[in-house]
Amino acid sequence: MRLSELAISEVARLLNGKGHPYEGAVAHLSLSATRAAESLSYLADIDQHRFQSVWPIDRNSNDVVDEAHVRWASSSALTCLDLCIAAAAKLSDFFIGTQSKEVSIRNYYQEGEANTKNDKRNLVIPPWRSWLDAVISDHRYSTLLKVRHALVHGDMLRASHLSMKPLTGHESRYGYYLGPLVPPVTSNTHTKMMGRDIIEMSRAIAQDHAANFVAVLQGIP
Repeated sequence: MRLSELAISEVARLLNGKGHPYEGAVAHLSLSATRAAESLSYLADIDQHRFQSVWPIDRNSNDVVDEAHVRWASSSALTCLDLCIAAAAKLSDFFIGTQSKEVSIRNYYQEGEANTKNDKRNLVIPPWRSWLDAVISDHRYSTLLKVRHALVHGDMLRASHLSMKPLTGHESRYGYYLGPLVPPVTSNTHTKMMGRDIIEMSRAIAQDHAANFVAVLQGIP
């Protein structure tokens, strides 16, 4: 079964006929989270088709397609993780704020500048605390946040090609420098990632933790 099918099956088992006040929200959030994870397999397939050999020349500029795919991948992965914790918070009643608000991971944990931290993980009850800790400790999660920051706040630090010859394969793609949005770019201040690597990482982290989300649901009696 697909992740989304497993998730909705478990939500139905846990909530149907029990009068849970957020039954509809939990089902919707769980389904949306797992579908976001599943969508990244489709993205990886079309990205492979576009860039695996000689890049096509059509009405869509390849640099725009590259960035569109990276945005899709990174935002969908972060959305998946946020929807998982939102579903869990509604299901197990540890949400923050009003009943109409959907929480995100950064409501419970966020690192700021100068090593400051907003840490409210104590509000997350078992078994969801372990799930959240696993996401936060996953180095791919902090990398995804850097990707999002670079794309949302500017795209000035990006490698580009000036070749007039046809470009071929993922190795010819545009790189993204993750770090301060000011030069100079050095190995000490920035991490370079290629578009395909970001897409594959996004798919992997979303599907790994969405699968763990389903596993937690399955473990609740």
